[in-house]
Amino acid sequence: MNVSAAEKKGFTWKDHPDQKVADLYYNGQPVLQYVYPFDKSTPETFHDTYKVFHHVYGPQSGAVITKGPGGKYTHHRGLYVGWNKTSFDGKTLDFWHCKNGAHLRHDKFISMQGGPDAGTMTAEIHWEDGDGKPVIIETRKVTVTPIKVSSSEAPAWQIDWQTTLQSKRGEITLDGDRQHAGFQYRAAQPVAESNNATYVRPEGSPQQPAPYQVSDRTDPDKHVNLGWLAMSYDIDGKHYNVEYMEDPNVPKPSRYSERPYGRFGAFFDTKIDERHPLKMNYRLIVSEGKTPSQSEVQKRYDQFVSSLKKQDS
Repeated sequence: MNVSAAEKKGFTWKDHPDQKVADLYYNGQPVLQYVYPFDKSTPETFHDTYKVFHHVYGPQSGAVITKGPGGKYTHHRGLYVGWNKTSFDGKTLDFWHCKNGAHLRHDKFISMQGGPDAGTMTAEIHWEDGDGKPVIIETRKVTVTPIKVSSSEAPAWQIDWQTTLQSKRGEITLDGDRQHAGFQYRAAQPVAESNNATYVRPEGSPQQPAPYQVSDRTDPDKHVNLGWLAMSYDIDGKHYNVEYMEDPNVPKPSRYSERPYGRFGAFFDTKIDERHPLKMNYRLIVSEGKTPSQSEVQKRYDQFVSSLKKQDS
């Protein structure tokens, strides 16, 4: 997509309503893409459009480094959120795999702002049943800021993700397991073809680079409440790093998941109703270059937690 000279300073958004994507640029370079088409005219088009998600671009390469429809586990798409067991009124819907017509549909943009220091977009997303009736209204705010990291020559993308889930069906139980619920990140399909994802974890957790894989059925209390988790992976000779940071105030236990094909994140179960929405805060830092050290990620996580405290004060 061509970007004019006037758009090559700071952060700018460019919406493409015909394609149903909105792109964020920084000094003319692609950063983030909000993907929001919805087409239920055929089973194939519904499959490709049943979930709203964000693509991420490499800070130096400018290449898409997250996955869309298709590939290994087609429902894994970029930055996304969902619960496979969303229960209310004696029924359960799956907003992870989007089965039986359940889907996440973009309803409207609330705001879209650029500037020299940050790019922010807020959207309203409806989690709907097979009849198209809202179950949950999601307000999703995503802000990107460039930051300097010692492991990379180029700025890294600091992505602050704030989601509020408001019930439209009385009391709703959000449940599932660490593999099929929560807020998660999925690397592009080439990572699945080589299984090259490795991980960095906080002190006191397993320290091997290979994924630490646990089961909710056999080990439900392992690998919980980490606070942060970092993944690194290679695509076309480029090395990417994604630091995932979770608000300490999310419901506990928060169960973490990591896979060699590049999906990782955390899940918790909770209840919401019309008067008690769920507010979720996360920060991801995406860099290109050397894998960051444990101490570097811990320092950035501490800064994230401190910023949340300042917002609450």
